[in-house]
Amino acid sequence: MPFLSLPAADSRPLSRAALWLCVLLLITLLWDVSGLDLPVMQAIGDPQGFALRHQWLLERVLHDGVRQAMTLAFVLLVVWVLWPRLDLPRRDRLAVVAVVLLSLLAVNLIKNKSLTSCPWELRDFGGAAQYVSHWARGLADGGGGRCFPGGHASSGFAFLALSLPWLAPPAGAERRRDIGRRWLATTLVIGLVAGVVQTVRGAHYPSHTLWTLLICGSVSVAAWGAFRAFEPGRREAGRAHRPHSLRNLLRVLRPVLLPMLAMLAVLWLSRIGLALWQSPRIAEVQAWGLVLRQGLRFDGVLLGLLWTLPAAITPWMALHPASARAWGRFLWAYGLLALLLLAFMELSTPAFIAQYDSRPNYLFVEYLGYAKEVGGTLVKDYWAHLLAALVLLPALALGYGRLSRPDPTPALLPLWQAVPLSVLLLLSLAIAGRGSLGHRPANPASAALTADHLVNELPLNSLYTLMYAIYQARKSEAGITYAEMPRAQVLDTVRRETGLPADVFADDGRPTRHHRASLHPRTRPLNLVIVLEESLGAEFVGRMGGLPLTPNLDRLADEGIWFERLYATGTRSVRGIEAVVAGFPPTSAVSTVKLAKSQRDFFTLASFLKPHGYESTFYYGGESHFDNMRSYFMGNGFDRVVEQKDMPRDAFIGTWGASDGDLFGVAHRAFEAQPADKPFFALVFTSSNHAPFEFPEAPFTLHEQPRATVNNAVKYADHALGHFFEQARRSRYWDNTLFLVVADHNSRVYGPSLVPIERFHIPGLILGGPVKQPQRITTLASQIDLAPTLVSLMGLSGERPWIGRDLSDPAQQQRPGRAIMQFDKTQAYMEGNDVAVLQPDTSARTMRYEQGQLRDNPVGNPALIEKAQAHARFAQWAYQEGWHR
Repeated sequence: MPFLSLPAADSRPLSRAALWLCVLLLITLLWDVSGLDLPVMQAIGDPQGFALRHQWLLERVLHDGVRQAMTLAFVLLVVWVLWPRLDLPRRDRLAVVAVVLLSLLAVNLIKNKSLTSCPWELRDFGGAAQYVSHWARGLADGGGGRCFPGGHASSGFAFLALSLPWLAPPAGAERRRDIGRRWLATTLVIGLVAGVVQTVRGAHYPSHTLWTLLICGSVSVAAWGAFRAFEPGRREAGRAHRPHSLRNLLRVLRPVLLPMLAMLAVLWLSRIGLALWQSPRIAEVQAWGLVLRQGLRFDGVLLGLLWTLPAAITPWMALHPASARAWGRFLWAYGLLALLLLAFMELSTPAFIAQYDSRPNYLFVEYLGYAKEVGGTLVKDYWAHLLAALVLLPALALGYGRLSRPDPTPALLPLWQAVPLSVLLLLSLAIAGRGSLGHRPANPASAALTADHLVNELPLNSLYTLMYAIYQARKSEAGITYAEMPRAQVLDTVRRETGLPADVFADDGRPTRHHRASLHPRTRPLNLVIVLEESLGAEFVGRMGGLPLTPNLDRLADEGIWFERLYATGTRSVRGIEAVVAGFPPTSAVSTVKLAKSQRDFFTLASFLKPHGYESTFYYGGESHFDNMRSYFMGNGFDRVVEQKDMPRDAFIGTWGASDGDLFGVAHRAFEAQPADKPFFALVFTSSNHAPFEFPEAPFTLHEQPRATVNNAVKYADHALGHFFEQARRSRYWDNTLFLVVADHNSRVYGPSLVPIERFHIPGLILGGPVKQPQRITTLASQIDLAPTLVSLMGLSGERPWIGRDLSDPAQQQRPGRAIMQFDKTQAYMEGNDVAVLQPDTSARTMRYEQGQLRDNPVGNPALIEKAQAHARFAQWAYQEGWHR
């Protein structure tokens, strides 16, 4: 071996171990990408929990017993170190104990910082937490956390170091390798058995065991390599054979650094050109700094996504000449392909902007299926762009190929340099790929800081926007078609269920778009304020039979229009936003707030109000790019976003942002400052009632101890709401403002029912100066009914695609009413007390919901099933075909 093989010792065993760790890392990452953790646990457990959790053999012997045995083993290790006159030198024995301690310490440090909860804490298995991947750094799942990686598995894997004195002996030592192999096999078996036991009991996901093995193995190999590097005489021998370290490191990293630098050069040449082209629009919103700062940020995101793993693996491949040569050739091909793809996307961008006023998005992919039409358009209208691509791409490939030709004699690294360099590359590029050191990674919404959508996209790069659009579109494609129905039948059913005459639907391109005249004409347009309360289910509202936690909301309910039987459409905030703000029904896919085709020109209340002269603002105490909210709102009629960074310096800032009291204070002051002749719409989205339930000191009595509970958080949220309405009632905007207070969803949607309907029951209240007559609406209602009801009460007429019902209309109140609820992959359509339940790959079933229980209805109700299936299919088509515009 060259200079990296120091003369006095054989480093091949550690190099082989490092390569095996690379293989293990790849397997572990592939497992994580597959998403099999949760399905495996669902196969083992059920909503009642894990049947084998307290099984005597697993709990008492293979959990408690193994833990005690390994504690005794560590004590024996210490005795082994102190025992005199053994064949293995005490220096080696002491190193083994130190490495075991380091492995245990590494696992426990990560475990104590982890927010990942154990499977048996998930609501799928009778707990309260929701599943969150351990990759979602900083995002709590509502459980106790501290479950990643597997502590029990480390009781075996931490002892891997026992094999190293024989498998990778110090310089000049002759030892029996079979002893090391037996120790290696023993520790692996103990660790794997311990990990499997905890998986079967519901304590850990399979990935936790893989990561524990990877952590313990990496610590053991790295620490033992460091121990070997500091053997007496070894350092002196190494210095005589070591070339210039920095130059050697640059040679090792050359196959990674060259393509990254070339990609940055292409990105900035393109961005500067686009910025100069669009300079009037950038200047109009004063966003030159935004384009430059966010541009650097999102270029880092792209490089992180493309290069984190290749770069982190490169130092390990530099441990041996053969692997270094092969890896260098792979990086050359990978870098060339990535560079050409990136350059192609940037060269395509001007033509795409000219056509769609946007960087390449999902349309770019969709139109690849129309090669004839697209090819003809390019040749006729964009021949100059096509010619530039045909000339520049081969020139770029030729120049890059010559500059980055693989080195036939690649530079190598010793293990003690490879390990820290790999960790440094992994951490730095992973951070760049996240684009943030905060709770959430960057996404396109992070750059949506102006009212001009194209300016917001200029800091991005087109390969990233395309990748993000494909990622979002793939989530959309996962939507379930519960039953196929003829399109005409679907539209006829959905239109009929709106309760409107058939002749009002005249637009075939937007089949539910219709004109609706207000039943409450006004001489002056009313302001609209929607307070979207986080996780406020009926179980927390005293007036709805819940706990006595909302005295203010209960009191206000007597002063306005109270919805007695209002149901949420889903279990996530974005599902509530989709229903309340856009009037859009739920699907089994992710909410349209996060999907690509609904980021522009998707019909919302703000879209409806804008032609009437309204200014629309979204108020949120947290970071508005969470769940893509900023991008969604700014692309669909909103004019402004006020978020955490706009809160006062003395605001109480928790995990999810500013407290409700601070948020309401900011909103109230903005409403007071609004010109009297300029109507406004405000969506105020609260967050204090969200785990981990952080809120400031306030003059109200806690419901219970300890302080950080959902019940206390609800009570604080109600206190803040009451104080806000006290201020609003004394303000000049009260008499001309309509308020809606509604929950986005319940705090915990769980239960033994196929669909826990009682957990979808939420409060809804319309009040304000214009509401002169309090009213209780007992008709069954959905969140999608709120938008048409509000605009009617505001005295506004116009066209809209909403399929919700105006419940201010006495005729609609006399109808049975209906609610649509999405519970994971199951959708429920409730009319009166009858419920049609749609599930994937199985026949629809009819059930009855009475006294809080959902039971099978043996009579059946084909008409109700038809309505349910039609609405489910309509929502898919409405999104895919662009009907909701």
